[in-house]
Amino acid sequence: MIAGLGLPFVTVDLALRADGVWRVMELGDGQVSDRPTTLEPQTMITALLVAAR
Repeated sequence: MIAGLGLPFVTVDLALRADGVWRVMELGDGQVSDRPTTLEPQTMITALLVAAR
């Protein structure tokens, strides 16, 4: 499905439903993806690394 978009890069926003099933909320080409400017890069990197454990 995603390969059919013909984009070199995509972003996907996901939500975990109460029943434990993941749901795709939004799929985009990544042009507007960014961290909030009020959040230091290291803070976001640390949160992502912790969540990946």
